[in-house]
Amino acid sequence: MRNLLLVLLFGVAAQTSSAAGPAFPGGPGRYAVGLRVIQLYDRSRAYPNRIDLVTGMPAQGERARPLQALLWYPAEKQGAAIHYEDYLRSAATEEQFKRTDAEVGKAVATYLQDNYPNLDAQQGKAALAQTMLARRDAPPLAGKFPIVIYAPGSSATAYDNADLCEYLASQGYLVIASASTGMHTRSMSIDLDSAESEARDISFLLGYAATLPQADDSHVAAMGYSFGGLANVLAAARDDRITALVSLDGSVRYFPAIVQQAAYATPERLALPMLYLGGKPYTAELMNRIKQVPTYSLMNQMKFSELYNVTMYTMEHAAFQSESLRLGPEPRFGEYSRDEATLAHGWMGRYVLAFLNAYLRNDDAALAFMNNKPAANSVPAHLLAVDVHHAEGEPPTLTTMASRFARHGHKDLAGIYRDMHQRDASFKPDERGLIAWGEKFLDVNRYPEAIEIYQLTTSLYPDSGRAMFYLAMTYERHHDNALALEAYQRVLGFWPDMAEAKQSIAKLKTAEKDGQIK
Repeated sequence: MRNLLLVLLFGVAAQTSSAAGPAFPGGPGRYAVGLRVIQLYDRSRAYPNRIDLVTGMPAQGERARPLQALLWYPAEKQGAAIHYEDYLRSAATEEQFKRTDAEVGKAVATYLQDNYPNLDAQQGKAALAQTMLARRDAPPLAGKFPIVIYAPGSSATAYDNADLCEYLASQGYLVIASASTGMHTRSMSIDLDSAESEARDISFLLGYAATLPQADDSHVAAMGYSFGGLANVLAAARDDRITALVSLDGSVRYFPAIVQQAAYATPERLALPMLYLGGKPYTAELMNRIKQVPTYSLMNQMKFSELYNVTMYTMEHAAFQSESLRLGPEPRFGEYSRDEATLAHGWMGRYVLAFLNAYLRNDDAALAFMNNKPAANSVPAHLLAVDVHHAEGEPPTLTTMASRFARHGHKDLAGIYRDMHQRDASFKPDERGLIAWGEKFLDVNRYPEAIEIYQLTTSLYPDSGRAMFYLAMTYERHHDNALALEAYQRVLGFWPDMAEAKQSIAKLKTAEKDGQIK
C-alpha cells in the first residue's frame, strides 16, 4: 500500500510533533456522541489456526473469529468525554478480549514504540490527553439513523479514523468499525483472501448494527480507508444491503490485479453511488518504479454508478488517516505540512458528509454541494478537484427487470426484456434465477405474473424441460387447462418418463372429457 512506499521514501523521521485532530468545516453536528466498545464473535469462521503457530500443538480456547467493534452513535449529553488514549487502550483488546489494565497499558506502550518510535514523551503525553467528542456509554438518543460501516486500512485498528467517525455520529449517523484483521492472525496479507475476509467483517458488523434500536438499516454506507477501501467494494458487490460506498484513498485504485480476481465485483453488482477521495496523484515514472501501473480500473467500468472522484492535492496516503495526523511524523505528509494535510482532511470529511446526506438522506442541498464546483462550496483554492460521472441508466440485471415489471403494472415482461436486450445484447437472465423469481409469485397465488415469467423463460431457454414444466404447472394452477395440457405434452418431449407430467396429463384429459377444459 502507499504507506509502505512512504516508509521507503522517507524512512523513520528523526523527530515528530503531535497535533490536535482535524477540524471539519462547520464543526461537529448537533448531536452529542456516544461510544460503546462491543466484543463479538463471528462463530461462522475460525480465527486461530487449528495448530497453534507458537507451540505447534492443537490450539486451545476460543477459536471463533473475534470482532471487537467501536460504535459511535447520537447520544444524550451525559458523562465525560473520553481522551485519545482511550482509543489506543481499546485497541489492546481487539484480539484478546480479556486483558488486565496492566496488560492494556503495556500493549499501548509497545504500540507507540513500534509505530511512533520518535514520538517525544512530552508530545506523546499531550496527544494522548486530548479530549474527543465521544462520551463512553452515553445513553443513546431516541430516533432512527442511517448506518455507516467503517473498514480501516490493512492491519489497522478500529479507531484509526476516530475523528471522522465521531464527526459523522455528531451529524446523525450510526457508525461502527472493527480492526482490519487477517484471516487467522492479527496482521493482514495483501491479497484477495484477506480483502474478502475484511468484506465479510463488514457484512457481519452490518448484521449486528441492524439489530440496534437506533439503526435505519434501509440506508447503509460502507466506508473504507486504504485496503478497507477495497474490502468495502467487495462487500457491496455481494451484499446489496449496502446502498452507498465511500473510499478514502482506497486500494480499489491501487491493486487492480486483486480487484480483477474478484470476478463477482462487476459494474452490474456495483450500481450504487460511490465517493472516491484520492491523494495527490503519482507521476507515471513513480508508478512504473513501484510496479503500480494500472492495467485495469474498476471505477472506470462502473457505468451504472453515480461516481464522485475527488482528488485531494495536498494529501499523501497517510493524511487520510487521523491517527497519522495526530501522532505521525511530519515526513508522512510529503511536501506538505501537517497543517496543510489537516486542513485537507477536514474538507475530506465535509465531502463525505455531503455525499452521505445526499444518498442516505435524499438531501437536495447536499446533492447540489456534491455537484458544485469546489469554489462554490467555499473550498480553498487548489485544494481539491471533483470529477463526476453520472450513471448511464439502470444495470441489465434481473433486479432491474423485476423493478420495471412492477412499474409497468406487471404487464408485458417480454417487451421489457426486448428493450433491455437491445441496450445490452449480452443480457440474458439465468434460467434458475428466472424460475426462482416466478416461484415468488406462485407462493402468493399470483399466477398471471408467474405465467409471464415462465413464458419468457421458455423463450430464452427453449431446450429446458425444467422451464417448460414450471410453465405447465402454472397454467394448470391458473386453470388454463388447454395450455397446461399442451405444455405438459412438451415436457414429455424432454423427459418421456416424468411421472408428474403424465399424471397431470391424465387428470387434464379426464377434465376435457367432462367438458371442463377451457
